[in-house]
Amino acid sequence: MAIGPVLLIILGVIVAIPLGVFLIIYLFVPAMKGIAFLFKHLWRFVSGMVYDLLRFIGAVVTSIVLVPLTIVNVLVGRWSASAHYGKAIGGEVRNAFLCLYRVAIGHPFRFLGLGAITEGIEKRLPQVVAYAPTADLPSKRTGQFDGYKIVGSLASGGSGGKLYIAEPDAIKQAVFARAGRPDVRQVVIKSFSLRDGSSLPQIIRESQSLEAAKRLALVLDHELTKDRFFYVMEYVPGQSLAALTTQMHAASGDSHGLDTPALRAALGYTSDLLRTLDTYHKGGLWHKDVKPDNIIVDGVRAHLVDFGLVTPLASAMTLTTHGTEYFRDPELVRLALKGVRVHEVDGTRFDIFAAGAVLYSMIENSFPAHGVLSQISRRCPEALRWIVRRAMTDYDNRYRSAGEMLADVDVIRRAADPFAVRPIDLPSMRAGLEEIE
Repeated sequence: MAIGPVLLIILGVIVAIPLGVFLIIYLFVPAMKGIAFLFKHLWRFVSGMVYDLLRFIGAVVTSIVLVPLTIVNVLVGRWSASAHYGKAIGGEVRNAFLCLYRVAIGHPFRFLGLGAITEGIEKRLPQVVAYAPTADLPSKRTGQFDGYKIVGSLASGGSGGKLYIAEPDAIKQAVFARAGRPDVRQVVIKSFSLRDGSSLPQIIRESQSLEAAKRLALVLDHELTKDRFFYVMEYVPGQSLAALTTQMHAASGDSHGLDTPALRAALGYTSDLLRTLDTYHKGGLWHKDVKPDNIIVDGVRAHLVDFGLVTPLASAMTLTTHGTEYFRDPELVRLALKGVRVHEVDGTRFDIFAAGAVLYSMIENSFPAHGVLSQISRRCPEALRWIVRRAMTDYDNRYRSAGEMLADVDVIRRAADPFAVRPIDLPSMRAGLEEIE
């Protein structure tokens, strides 16, 4: 064989190899990623449509079952029970309409890349309606509150209690001052009354454990009578973390998630939440209803409010499934159904799961619908992804305390570049490696 053709073959191989590598890296791999993205996008659309259709059917069936229960209780004069079932029907009807909206508009628009059009309808408008105040003054059925002057109201939220803004009189202010709270000028009164439709079990549940919360200065005052219960906490003017999260994403300069200043602010709110939870847990209490709607931001820091489900960690009572679905650990539901008692588990870890879910919701601007399986798709430091995963992982493997999670969050929050922090740089990770060594 002549030398010329051999050299040409060798030269061709030399040229073909880098050319092939180039084509694989810059054409084939991106093409495969694009195909994978399209399949993932299509799967989200199809699964979302099927899920909401099934939820719609479930809501309709549940409403049909609840209607006769409501009618029967009206006929026998059980007004509290009928009001309870009536509210449940209202919730199911609302869920059915939301499912229909997502099937007809929400999912198709997002599939076509027009999700920004629906954001105002799906997020901002419901929040504006949800936070609209109720009647400014309590009804005659509810009665007045001795020592307090009602000056306004707040949206009731999901627990059914009435919320009033009030000013304590001089006697109440003196009581607060002796308890170490001399600066209280306005308070929020959360009231549950049989006359307003609350049930007796609900009143009893809401009244439990508040004496312990009062000793920790989390609750200022509370009172239980035969037909009413209310408790008093300091009024924090501001907006809910749920509403603020939507605003931060809308104002962010990065369409793929929170920009760095907004991300740092979100980490600051998370730190505030974890410090508060650490106080609860060290005081022997489990908040049990940590969610963005129960976190108020006053422009400086985040405040955890609503103490209706606070439970002593050493309680001998059986676990219950009260709380908000997206921020409630599925393991809690499983243990409650088995009849496990509160003192037989570490309730702090359920609050930690909820804190991780709150952090997830700020990053993603959506609910963590699948617990630990919820994937973060928005702009987020890898170390922060690791924190969220550990907070929401299996009960036995998540953070052992709110303080431990706080230490990790603060490392990222204080870093000059949050995206430069690696999971190995987090205090809990280093401590784990030291234990292994």
